[in-house]
Formats: sequence, structure tokens, C-alpha cells
Amino acid sequence: MRFHRAVQGQASPEKLAAARKCLQALQLHPGCFEAAFNLGVLFQEMGQSNKAVDCYRQALQFKPDLAPAWGNLGVALRDTGRGLEAVVSLRQALHLQPGEPDVLNNLGNTLLAQQQHAEAIACFRDALRRAPANPGIHLNLGNALRASGRVGEAVQSLRQALELRPDFAEAHWDLAFALLLQGDFIQGFQEYEWRWRRPDFPRRQFASPLWLGEDLAGRTLLVHSEQGAGDNIQFLRFLAQLPEHGARVMLECPPSLAALFESVAGVSQVIPRGDPLPAVDCHVPLLSLPHRLGVTPETIPAATPYLWPPASRRVRLPPPRSEEGVRLTVGLAWRGNPQHPNDRQRSIPLASLEPLFAVPGVDFYNLQVAPGPQFAGEAAHQPTLIPLEGLLHDYAATASAIAQLDLVISPDTSLAHLAGALGRTAWVLLPFAPDWRWMLQGDDTPWYPTLRLFRQTAPGDWAAVIHRIRDALLERVRASAR
Repeated sequence: MRFHRAVQGQASPEKLAAARKCLQALQLHPGCFEAAFNLGVLFQEMGQSNKAVDCYRQALQFKPDLAPAWGNLGVALRDTGRGLEAVVSLRQALHLQPGEPDVLNNLGNTLLAQQQHAEAIACFRDALRRAPANPGIHLNLGNALRASGRVGEAVQSLRQALELRPDFAEAHWDLAFALLLQGDFIQGFQEYEWRWRRPDFPRRQFASPLWLGEDLAGRTLLVHSEQGAGDNIQFLRFLAQLPEHGARVMLECPPSLAALFESVAGVSQVIPRGDPLPAVDCHVPLLSLPHRLGVTPETIPAATPYLWPPASRRVRLPPPRSEEGVRLTVGLAWRGNPQHPNDRQRSIPLASLEPLFAVPGVDFYNLQVAPGPQFAGEAAHQPTLIPLEGLLHDYAATASAIAQLDLVISPDTSLAHLAGALGRTAWVLLPFAPDWRWMLQGDDTPWYPTLRLFRQTAPGDWAAVIHRIRDALLERVRASAR
């Protein structure tokens, strides 16, 4: 019997064969808790957490004091979004096997996901007292410390993980974020290069060599985008520096961004991903440019706009609903991609924004696209917003819409980056533990001079943030009426 470490993989033929054997064993011996438990482990390792939950519960019906089943059930429940049930299950595992490091570690991760930072830190420290040489627990402690705002301590914990395991790509990756939060861009972006050692960052293969910072005079450089649209928009600013080093620059990017990126300075050709690539002398990932160029917080190229909506994608916004009084036009978004690992912390229920809708003299335009069935509960609040359905079919069209608005209000999503890159005024709602690019303090950012940051002062407390935004919006309306 073993506690699950939440390592998921594909449903390989070997695992499928093992699962069939466990099912056969359960059919022959319905009370066999070992078969039910092992089947749960297999389902969990194949990423089928709901099936794993059923198997562990079946095992516990046969043997209620099976501590590994309680522990693994807790992890499976957490993976299916049932955090409170997961905590109960993991605590039961600890009751049966007090001080088990794997259970303490899993409980810490579950509490961290619920933003119970102090409790999570206590679990990780307790686990390390029993397993001080476990680099994974040092990493998790570092992430909990960073999430609680104790970034200096987080750096120490992550460095401890790397002392124990120098090739630990995950720890290098998380150390990068902690260092960048502190403003240490030189070391932070150097550590960020370890992303290519992670299994979820497969390195692309090109015929040309990787550019490592050598002289570019007379050479053609392919810059290929990576990660999310917001990352691409933010780091695009560095392309203008490359011709100063003598390079002819080609940019490969997602098709949804290609038309917009045609306007960026310093690029000879924009290539939608999937189209044939030209012959080049070398290539580099877009997010590696700050490391190659030695960027610091003081040398961020912050002049905006550096993107412009193309005339070919201009959209015609619906008119304001009323012309009575002062009418500010405000584009509104409230959530990001639900697949983003930090989406639970950064996205906001639309109902929470209702205090803004009571501000007189404001027309709100809906910049939120692709609602999806999981957001069906938002429908009751949608009539407050002027719809833009069918208009925002790519980022160039969205840029055209934003350029016609007085203000954008958004959480930490690509819309915030787009507004900033266009030089438009935007107010950004940030969670208590912000992404590294927003750093730890202040209501401004060296990345975008037209952005104003509204930060949570306590984990999960959007109400106070929205209250401050409502007051700022009232003041903006008053100023417009003067």
C-alpha cells in the first residue's frame, strides 16, 4: 500500500492491462480491498480522478482503517475540485498514521489551493521535520511561503530543494518566479530557462541553432512565441531592440494574434503558426529575450503604445444605451481561461462586480468571450452589459474595441496586457499572491504606464478590491463631468 504523490500520466497499455486484472479480481472477490485500492491508484495515475474516488471509497467500505486509501482519496478529491472533502479525508489518514510525511505534504497542497496559507506552511514544516531530505516538500513550502507574501523565505526554501536535487526543474522554475517577484530579473530570467526541462514544456525542434546571445549582425533571427496570449503581448516589446543588434527578425505567433502583431516595430515578417517557416540563421523563444538581452526592472522598454489595431479589423461598437448625463464607456472582463493553473485565484464571479453597475453615468461593454456552460449562472447579470458577441473574433478586433473605450477593467488576463500595449487606460484586479510580473507592491507597473493595479489585501477578498474600484470609478465620472 502506498500514498499517492499526485503523479499523473497517460493510460499506457501496461496500466490498462493492470486495471483489467484488478477489475477481474474484484469480480471474483468482491470484498478484496487490495484490488479496489490498486485500481484506484491506476485510475489516479491515468488522470481519471473521479473513478479513483469511487475505488478508494469501495476499498474503505471493506477496510475502514486503510490509511493509504484515505490519503489517496484526499488527493483524488482535491483533483476533482472537492477541497473540503479532501481535507477531511487527509486528516483521517493522519489520524490513522500520525506524522506521515506524504499525507502532510498532500494536506499542505490541498490547504494551499484553498488559500489557507498558514495552515499549509505548518503542514509542510511538520512534514520536513520527519523527511528533511525531501526536495519536493521544500519546493511546496517555498510556494506556500511565496503565496503568503514571504518571498525571501520562499527563495531560501527553494534553494534548499535545489541543494538536495540540483537538476530539479520544477524548483528552478518556481525559484524564477520568486526571484522575479523580488525584482531580481538577472537571476530570475536565468532560472526561467529551466522551463524547457519540465515535461509540460517540450522544446521545439528547428533546423537553425538556438540563439544564446552571440552577435546578430547580418543574421536572420526567428522569434517564436510561447505560452499564453498575455505573455506574448507583454514580451513583444523586446523585438524592437533586436534590429539594434543587427538582426533581421521573423516572428512566429498564433494565428489569433498574427494580424495584431503585424503592427509591432522591428519585425520583417509575421508568420502564423502552422505556416511554412523561412530559412533563418538562428531562433529563440520569445520569453527568453529578457535573459538574452540582460533586462532589469530599470531597463524594461515601457513606452506605449507598441501595438496598434489594424484598420482591416476595425469593429463598430454598439452605441451607449443612454445619452443622459456623463457616459463613460468601460470594457469589462471578470475571468480568464479556466485551464490556467491559477485561474481560481485570479477570476472573479460576475455577481461580485454588481457594485460597479450601480455607478451612474457608465456604460459597460462585455469584453468576456466564449462563456462556456460552466458560467451559465452569469446569465442573470449579462443584461447589465452591452454585448459584443460576434465582434471579438481575434485579438486585432478586440484591440479595435478597446481603442474605442474610455477604460478597461479586467483581472490578470491577456486583456490587461492588450490594453497596456495599446497605451489605453486599464484597471487590473490582482489576487493576494500576484503573478511575478506585477511584483509585490504598488498600484503601478514598470511594464505598462497606463495600467493601475488594485490588489487584494487578504487572500480571496475581492469585495474590498471592488469597493476601491467603485470609488475610483465614481471619481472618474465626477472628473468627466467637470
